Amino acid sequence: MSHQTKKTALYLFLMFVCTGLSAQINLNKAKDLVKDKSSNEKSSSEKSAKPEPKAAPARERPAPEAAEPRSSGTEKSDNRFDKGKTTRQAGGDDRYKPSSVELDFASEPFAPAVSWASLLSENCWYFNPTTGEMKLNHLMVSFLPKKTVSGDAVRYESYHNPTPLLRMEVWDTQNNVLKNTMHYSGSDATLPFTELEVIEGYEYKPYVKLTEGSYELRFWAGTKHFYTHSFKIEKQNNPDPYAPVHDFYFLKGPWQDWGRVEFGPDGHFIFHFYATHETTTIPNQARWDIAKPIKYQLKMYRDGKMVAVHTLQHIENQLDWSDSRLTNGTWKKFDATFHSYPPAGKGQGAGTREWFLKDHMKDGAYKVEVLLKDEAGAITTNTYTFTVKGGQILPAPEADRSKNTDPLHFLEQGPGRFYVKKGG
Repeated sequence: MSHQTKKTALYLFLMFVCTGLSAQINLNKAKDLVKDKSSNEKSSSEKSAKPEPKAAPARERPAPEAAEPRSSGTEKSDNRFDKGKTTRQAGGDDRYKPSSVELDFASEPFAPAVSWASLLSENCWYFNPTTGEMKLNHLMVSFLPKKTVSGDAVRYESYHNPTPLLRMEVWDTQNNVLKNTMHYSGSDATLPFTELEVIEGYEYKPYVKLTEGSYELRFWAGTKHFYTHSFKIEKQNNPDPYAPVHDFYFLKGPWQDWGRVEFGPDGHFIFHFYATHETTTIPNQARWDIAKPIKYQLKMYRDGKMVAVHTLQHIENQLDWSDSRLTNGTWKKFDATFHSYPPAGKGQGAGTREWFLKDHMKDGAYKVEVLLKDEAGAITTNTYTFTVKGGQILPAPEADRSKNTDPLHFLEQGPGRFYVKKGG
């Protein structure tokens, strides 16, 4: 057989083998298709024969949880606040809601009141006259209830209550708008006083920004509004286009209308009064609290006769002036002790100047004159009056519980303190 013949025979053989393999593959595919179709028909038949599961009744289906609204830290104002309610939505954080605890106010001998000595303390009242930002930190409150109406003991510390029992609402009384709510934690001080400290952190907002207007601080314990303190903010403007600050806000309140008498550990007569400095001329926006030098002198009269003075010269025992400084936009409390007048003598060796003591407070009508002299020599005089009877200073009607008919505005003096009205 020739080479060409062999090659042709081999080619025909290979074609025969390939044709057979292709037929076998197609046959297998056909069998698989028939098998799959039979399987699918069987599965579909079984599925249609199996009953569908019943749907759960609607009452058994859990309702989707609503997202809790995030507290803004400042309640919106509307007429509902007249009843001590807030506009916080249900489901919000309990820490920022008004307390729902009913306290037994009848269990105390008197209605609670904020001590004026703490309310007007420099450690309590912070106010920035350029921004109107205000904060009240430490306060003393008398006669807060020690138990609830159900008889349970009351603790005012914040960690004892999921919702603080004590809060202070700052109200714009001209527009009937709640500006902010500050929450407080309370701890026992010298009874019957409780010391309040403002709560900070989380979403508690201990600061509030105020502008010109009339305001009230409304204090709450549990569900009851127990005290109100009113004040105003007056606006002054610096028209200079290059002034670092143009608008200034200055506090006006009861502290400017009252003085205070108390006695030191050794019986020294001490008189307190408040004064401030107001200017819109400052070096820069960070230096608004500039100081102004001032001189002051105090004289006290009993039944028209001068019986004591604040300062006497060391040599001649003549009346003298004391030096101090006033801070812009801040009410400063002055503390002045007194010497008896007239002195025993004058000149060198005139003798020791005698202090004016509680034992020297004979019955009569008293008047304290406070003289303030500025750098230009201009003198301003304020007068405060009170009466001593039976060796005791008679309280002003606003501070006398037997005469005061408005516990929301009672003047809480505290023990051993006597507030006396200016201009009497």
